Amino acid sequence: MSRRRHAVHEEGHENQDRWLLTYADLITLLLALFMMLYAMSVLDLKKYEAFQEAFTQGMGKHVHSMPGVGDPPNGQKLQTKPGALVGKPDPSPSPVSDQLKPALDQAALRDLKKKLDHELALTGLQNEVQVDLDPRGLVVNVVSGVLFDSAQATVTYRGQRLLTSLGVVFSSMRNPLVVEGHTDPRPISSASFPSNWELSTARATAVLRFLLNNDHLQATRLSAAGYADTRPRATNSTEAGMAANRRVDIVVIAAPKAAPKTAATPTTATKASATPSPGPHH
Repeated sequence: MSRRRHAVHEEGHENQDRWLLTYADLITLLLALFMMLYAMSVLDLKKYEAFQEAFTQGMGKHVHSMPGVGDPPNGQKLQTKPGALVGKPDPSPSPVSDQLKPALDQAALRDLKKKLDHELALTGLQNEVQVDLDPRGLVVNVVSGVLFDSAQATVTYRGQRLLTSLGVVFSSMRNPLVVEGHTDPRPISSASFPSNWELSTARATAVLRFLLNNDHLQATRLSAAGYADTRPRATNSTEAGMAANRRVDIVVIAAPKAAPKTAATPTTATKASATPSPGPHH
């Protein structure tokens, strides 16, 4: 009887210590897992550089790659944005320098107006966007209902799409741009806009900021002004006239016409050399 109790006691003792085997196996597996993760995190630098070079050559000129360790500078400025992944195409390429863009004069802006009128007619926007010429240059007139909600100065989604399309045109030249905000004479009084002066200025600034941030236009090309209701485009005696006066004008300032080149006049030295010298007196 005592022998049977002793056997049961030894069997219960073994069952209590069996968890140690499972715990040891778990620790061993975790150790192997961490060793494998560490081995995967250590890159072979030469293999990585070879892969980077092959990937860059395969993708072509649209990829900006970082130089390898110890490589001499190649004399080219990297255009990769801060935080961009190496070997990935730049999602928003750097804008072309304004020095490489044309400065359009009145004649060139007249041709541009014809093209814009044609595009607006095809898209059916001729009633919302109008293009005019004045002594300053090309004036793109956008009714405020397209760009802004009533009594607001936040560009609507529809207005963003329109400004993005216009930004493509503005990015192709280096002419200065003036954004002008206009309102109708009905007074406004709110916490954000005590009068139409603040509203018109805020709308012009909102359009300017959108063009600056989304179309990569240089800030030195842009300026904004608010005129409230002091420069109406149509009569304010009708609703249609007041709707036309609630607008934003984007003025493309024409480049001055180049002065014609004049033929160079001969210098005194040239004239003297061209005059035959008197011969000896006889």
